Amino acid sequence: MAKVPDTQETTIQCICGGCPSYDDCMRNNDEILYCAREKSTCEVPRNGCLCGACPLASEFDLDKLYYCVSGAAE
Repeated sequence: MAKVPDTQETTIQCICGGCPSYDDCMRNNDEILYCAREKSTCEVPRNGCLCGACPLASEFDLDKLYYCVSGAAE
């Protein structure tokens, strides 16, 4: 697993905003790209996870879910 760079390019590829667990708290805090950044400051409602379908997951060999809960991929 490679570290995901926190860049404009990876932010554009990020699909966190379309996740069923992504809520208004996350949106209001402009949180996104959890696999490269910190975990959410919000209480995350586990309503499903799209991490496995994210193009960054295959590009960087990510193998976990809910980076919004666990934080950046190491």
